[in-house]
Amino acid sequence: MTSRKKKKYIKNVALPKTKNHQVAENQDNSPRPKEVQEVQVVQEAYSGPLPHPAILQQYNKIVPGAAERILEMAEQNAKHRRNLQFAALKAQKSEIRIGQLFGFGIGISALSTSIVAMYFGFPAVAGIIGGTTVVGLVTVFVIGRSSSRSSPNNMDSSQAE
Repeated sequence: MTSRKKKKYIKNVALPKTKNHQVAENQDNSPRPKEVQEVQVVQEAYSGPLPHPAILQQYNKIVPGAAERILEMAEQNAKHRRNLQFAALKAQKSEIRIGQLFGFGIGISALSTSIVAMYFGFPAVAGIIGGTTVVGLVTVFVIGRSSSRSSPNNMDSSQAE
């Protein structure tokens, strides 16, 4: 699953200020300016699925009701995202269940084959078929479970809504 990206709203405002400084010269005898201009920068950052409230107000000034439409669009998008995540989890559950059933069927058939081979007097074949089947199934379940638990993509914060 991919994590959702958040939009950032950044506003830079420059506020000029002037101060009069009466300084004659520097230590190296070079003249300094008598007036120094300072600029103060104010930065606002806003992060989220919706625009900043001030921007929503500006949309409403341009197109009456635009803010309400934007909010409805965000609500519909969130509902759609939750529905997609639910469907993905349901499909993943179904896929795991089918894999378990097929694994069980393969294991039973291989062990049955090894029992039949043992009955007909082929202990080496029975041992190879039975042993590799058991070792393979145990390996798949142990390694498969541990790698799915340690996977960073298994459950990220954007899915836990």
